[in-house]
Amino acid sequence: MAANDLIILARAKQNIQSITDTSQDALLTTLITAISRGIEKYCRRDFVQTTYDELYNGTGDRRLLLRQYPLISVQSVRYRPVTVLKITNNLANTPQARVAVTSTGLTLTWVTSGVTNTQTVTFAGNPTIISLQNAVNAVGSGWSAVGTGYDQWPSADLRSPQGALTAAGQFAELKLHTYELAGYQIDENRGWLLRAIPYTDPELLHPEDLIWPVGISNFRIQYTAGFATIPEGVQEACAQWVSEVYYQTYRDPKARKQATQGTVAQEFSVGKPTGQMPPNVAVLLAPYVRLTVATNQG
Repeated sequence: MAANDLIILARAKQNIQSITDTSQDALLTTLITAISRGIEKYCRRDFVQTTYDELYNGTGDRRLLLRQYPLISVQSVRYRPVTVLKITNNLANTPQARVAVTSTGLTLTWVTSGVTNTQTVTFAGNPTIISLQNAVNAVGSGWSAVGTGYDQWPSADLRSPQGALTAAGQFAELKLHTYELAGYQIDENRGWLLRAIPYTDPELLHPEDLIWPVGISNFRIQYTAGFATIPEGVQEACAQWVSEVYYQTYRDPKARKQATQGTVAQEFSVGKPTGQMPPNVAVLLAPYVRLTVATNQG
């Protein structure tokens, strides 16, 4: 089973009492995973407790709405991305050169005289910005890197993805949100961050205003959200939907009406499944649907 499935096999079988052995486990596992993803899309949120690293646009409002909730903890809130490392390639006959930040390091790609070359520089082997800079300089083939004063910052803190940024004869600038924000409060149940005290950064306009200044991806927030135990209503919705889809696999696709164990005979279109969430499942999920009115965070 997938790590973020909403129910376990035993919970699915509780709603399908005709199954008394393991012969249908593979099918049920597939249905549980598929329907768990369907419920998450319908509710526009995750349920299993997960740690997130996300970028947000400042809204000019006192509230910042996080995409996932309820909040378990907030590891960091940082703002104002700045360039911490500049990388370029000046090799002759190299019209294309790019830098990409991945989850494990940097990928350098360049095309010289029509031949494509690739080199990776890992965060694990170069744990600081300065060591990452030195590793890029050691690649050769026209590559060079210049720091901007953030030498001892962890290289793995470079958020991926960034790139592929062009570096052919010009600098590809790798950015990092470096300014920590301490002045906020948390509304755990609604997933809100509320400004509490003014900024201390003199470069921000009107630092006394208790707002999240307008900007594009100008805040990086690392936090943990979700449920340690999936709410019973969500589990029951998943189990009921799995049960209905499971019984559909035994229906004659040419039949117009058919009864299954524990249900009343229902009429349906010849040869065409409805393809819609059962109404009883939608009722159970209604309290958990994430509404996105008046938010630009997606």
